[in-house]
Amino acid sequence: MSLFEHLFLPHESNNHRARMLHPTGLLLILTSFIGLQLLLQPVSQRLPFILGYASQIPPEEIVQLTNVKRQADGLSVLRLDSQLSSAALAKASDMFARDYWAHVSPIGTQPWFFITQSGYSYRYAGENLARDFSDPQSIVNAWINSPTHRENLLSSKYQDIGVAVIDGQLGGQETTLVVQLFGTKLSSAQAVSQTSSFTVLAAAPVDLSPTPAPVVSPVPITTSTPVPLTNPFSVSKAISIVILAIILIVLIMDIVIVARRRIARWTSKSFAHLIFLGTLFIAALFMLRGQIL
Repeated sequence: MSLFEHLFLPHESNNHRARMLHPTGLLLILTSFIGLQLLLQPVSQRLPFILGYASQIPPEEIVQLTNVKRQADGLSVLRLDSQLSSAALAKASDMFARDYWAHVSPIGTQPWFFITQSGYSYRYAGENLARDFSDPQSIVNAWINSPTHRENLLSSKYQDIGVAVIDGQLGGQETTLVVQLFGTKLSSAQAVSQTSSFTVLAAAPVDLSPTPAPVVSPVPITTSTPVPLTNPFSVSKAISIVILAIILIVLIMDIVIVARRRIARWTSKSFAHLIFLGTLFIAALFMLRGQIL
C-alpha cells in the first residue's frame, strides 16, 4: 500500500475513503488555504515587484470601449475632455487621500466639486467608479451590465468624457481606482445655474449649492515602478481552482472505484458532495475581482 493510495484512493487503510476526503483531511486543506490567503497581503507589501497591483489600464482605451458601446446603441461618441480627466484624477486622488470608496467623500464633498474645480462648466454631469479590475474590457462590461452605470454610459445627454486610472492603497489594500466622468458643457450664452441637473449613476437632479471642500492634492503617479509578475487576486483564484480541482478528481475516483468494487459503506454522500464542489469550482472559474460603484 502506497502513500498515494492512502491519501487519494479508497483502500482498507483509510476505511475505503480517500484520506483527504475524511473530515480531518478536508480540515487540513481548509486551514492551509486560509493560511496561504493570509500570507498574500504581507508578501505583496514586501515584494510588490513579484506580487502586487499595477494599472495596465490605459484611460484612452476606456474611452474607446465606451464609445464602441455607444455607437452600437446608435449614440454619438464622447469627446475626451482634458478638464474632465483632470477632475477624475482629483477625485481618485481624494479617494486615496481620505481612504473612501464612494461617490461622496466622508466630509461631504460631492463629485461635481472636482468637475467645477477643473474649470469645466457643465449642464449635465455623471460619474462611474471601478476598482480592482485588471483590464479595460472587464471594467466597461461590468458597467454596461449594471442598469444604473449603463444609463450613465449610454446617456444621450452627455457629450464629453474624462477618465483617470491610479494605483494606491485603499482600506489597507493595494488597488487600482478608475474614475469615469461624463459631462455636457453650458453654452457660451448660459451662466452657471444653481439648479443645473447633475447625475451620479442616473440620480435625480440635485441642488448645486456650493459645497465647502478642501483643496485636493493629486497623488503623484510614477512610471518607474516595475510591473508585478502577478497580483494577489490571481494567485488566490489559481489556488482555489487547483484545490477544488484536486478534490473533485479524488471524489470522482472515489465514486467510480467504490461502485466498481461494490464496496458497501455505512454512509456515502459522495454524489451530493460532487455537486456541491462542482458548483464551487464553477464559481471559482467565473469569480470576478473588480467592483463598480
